[in-house]
Amino acid sequence: MASSTPSVTILQHEPPAPPALLGRFLSEAGLRLDVRRLDVSDEVPTDLSGCDALIVLGGDMNVGQESEYPFLLAERDLLRQAIRSGVPTLGICLGAQQLATAAGGGVVRRAALGLGWHALVVHRHDALIEGIDPRTLVFQWRDYACRLPEGAQLIASGDGDPQIFRLGSAAWGVQFHPEVTLEVLTSWIEADAQTVSGSSANVGDGLLAESRRRLPASTALCRRLVTNFLAAGGLTRR
Repeated sequence: MASSTPSVTILQHEPPAPPALLGRFLSEAGLRLDVRRLDVSDEVPTDLSGCDALIVLGGDMNVGQESEYPFLLAERDLLRQAIRSGVPTLGICLGAQQLATAAGGGVVRRAALGLGWHALVVHRHDALIEGIDPRTLVFQWRDYACRLPEGAQLIASGDGDPQIFRLGSAAWGVQFHPEVTLEVLTSWIEADAQTVSGSSANVGDGLLAESRRRLPASTALCRRLVTNFLAAGGLTRR
């Protein structure tokens, strides 16, 4: 007998960018996690059979590096299927850029690295941000910005670029990183200390110290984001 527990397929691109808080809150909500490690031996599913929701995480690679990372093309094929079929879909950072590209948009390289904690500017109401405090700063680390495709609904922007957008009935792109924990952020900062030290984000008492202060509110935002995503997709109640 098939399981009645909803399953969410999560595409992970590299070890330092795990589901983290997203995985915790999805599990707490009763979903079964099917994490595909594209950086090792796992492959992108060819279709959405058995997939009740789809989440595409971030990574150091960029959407134009298909020759180096062939899974990017397969991933965009799956995202197009999800948009057409209405399977609840969430793209995070690179995942958001992949989602925009799959739908006919793309990315543009930023003039400067987008790194640090930034405010959101909300442009329209959407079920994904229901009950979220817009004063909460969100964490980003990116070289590129999404170029939204025709028909995309811009929900929120920040740091000069789209930060949350919606495509179709149930596909959202989120350019920032709601999933990060202190452990994840510490590993990123330590692995790229030279970039951090030369960034405008590393002012005052430093990016890591600021992150310790910001993470409790960011964690609450992530929990609400997951609740809203599942409710909007018909997988749970708020």
